[in-house]
Amino acid sequence: MRKLLVSLLILGMVLGYGYVGTAAAQTDTTRAPGTWVSSINIQNTGSGDATVTITFNDATGAAATTFNATPVIPAGGSRSYYVPAEIPGLASGQYSVVVSSDQPLQVVANATSSGPLTSGAYQGVQDSEIATTLYFPGLYKDYYGFFSELVLQNAEATAATNVDITFYNQNTGAVVTTVDNASIPGNASRVFALQDLGNVPSGNTNGLLSVKVTSDRNLAGIANIWNAATFGQFSDYNAFNTGSTTSLYAPALYKDYYDFNSALTVQNLNASGDASIRITYSNGTVVNDSLVPGQSKEYYQPNNASLPSGDVAGVFSAKVESLNGATIVALVSVNDGKTLASYNGANVATGTGTSCPVVLKEFYDFFSAQTVQNVGSVATDITITYASGQNRVFPGVAPNGTVNIIELASAGSVLPNLSSVSAVITSSNNQPLVAVVQENRITPQNGDTLLAYTCIAR
Repeated sequence: MRKLLVSLLILGMVLGYGYVGTAAAQTDTTRAPGTWVSSINIQNTGSGDATVTITFNDATGAAATTFNATPVIPAGGSRSYYVPAEIPGLASGQYSVVVSSDQPLQVVANATSSGPLTSGAYQGVQDSEIATTLYFPGLYKDYYGFFSELVLQNAEATAATNVDITFYNQNTGAVVTTVDNASIPGNASRVFALQDLGNVPSGNTNGLLSVKVTSDRNLAGIANIWNAATFGQFSDYNAFNTGSTTSLYAPALYKDYYDFNSALTVQNLNASGDASIRITYSNGTVVNDSLVPGQSKEYYQPNNASLPSGDVAGVFSAKVESLNGATIVALVSVNDGKTLASYNGANVATGTGTSCPVVLKEFYDFFSAQTVQNVGSVATDITITYASGQNRVFPGVAPNGTVNIIELASAGSVLPNLSSVSAVITSSNNQPLVAVVQENRITPQNGDTLLAYTCIAR
C-alpha cells in the first residue's frame, strides 16, 4: 500500500493549546488563533481504482479512528472529505493523518477557521518525501506582526524520534539558537511555536528566520504563518526535504496587482559553501545574489524598482537558478494587507505535466485560479483536463510565460457550478510546466479566505 502523510490536520473545535514534553516548549495543538476545521482532498493519479484508508492519530501516536473511503476512487478521479461532517466517530481535536492506497495519490489539506475567519492549504507528504532533515525558508517571530510555528510529524510508527532545530538569522545567515532533543512519539505530531521559544529572537530586525530540522527518524512537516492584525491572516507551506542544484520556479508573483504584493524567499541548504543565485523575472529583470550556508533571503517584489506594478503589469513569474551547484529552495508569500497565502517554489518540473488535487468553481462560494508557468525552452499549448471530463486549451504560452486559468463563468470556466474536482495540466510538446492554485471567496468577507498550494509534477 502506498502512503501519504498529512503532517497536520486541524479538526472540530480546536481552541487554545496545551504543553506536552519538557525538552522544548512544544504543544500538541496549533498556536494559530481560531476555531479550526479541515477537509482532505484526494486525487487518484494511478491507472486503476484506488482503495483508500485514512488513519487519524492522536497526540500519543495511537490511532483514534480509521476511515475507509467508499466507494473506490476511479483512475483520474478525486474525492473531498469535510472532516467534521464526514468522518464518523472522530472527536474534536488535532490529529496527524496517514492516507494509504493501492494506487498513487496526491492530497491537499485545507484548513479554515472562524473567529477570525481565515484559511490555509498544503500538500500531503508522499512516503518517498519523508526525511531525517527538513528545511523551512521563512519563519517569523513578531516580524511586522507575523508569527510562525513548525508542525513536525514522526513518520515512523515504531519509536519516538529526537529532533534538533537550528534557527538562522536571515539578514546574516548566523545561527541564533537551537532546540535540542525534542521528542515526538511514533505517528504523532508536535507544534513548535516560535513565540514559545524564549531564545528565538523577535522583532522587525531579528524576527526574520530560516530553519534546519534534523532527527534520528523520518519526519514530515509544515509551517504555519499568521498575523492577528486587521481580521486575521493565515497561511501554511510544506517543509523541504531537498532542493534544486539547477533551477526552481515561482509562477505567481505580484507588485501592487489589485493590491496584492509578494515576497520570494530563497534558502541555501548547503552545510558549507555559499550559494550563488540568479533570479530572472518574466519581464527580464535579473537579480544576482549570494547566500551563506543555511541562510534565507527575502526578495520583496515592491522593493524592486525594475519590476512593473499595477493591475495590468504587476503580475509575473520567476526562475531562480543556482549558478554554482549549491542546493536551494524557495517559498512565496502573497499578501494584500487583509489576506495571506504561501506556496512552495517548484523544484521539479517534467514534460508529463502537473497534477492539481482540488480546483473549485462556486463551491460553497469558493473559486480557484490555476497559474501555469511554461519553464521549457520553446512555446507550448497548455491543456487543463478536469476529472469531471471538461478541458480547456491555451495556445502559444512562451518560455517563462504564464497563463492564469480562473474558474469563474465570466473568465470562461467550463466547469459546472458547485464543482470541486482535480485537474491535470499538460503541454502539447512536452515542455516542463509548474503551477500554483489559489482559492478565494467570490463574495468579499471580513477575513482571510485566500489559500494556495503548488501542484505536483507527474
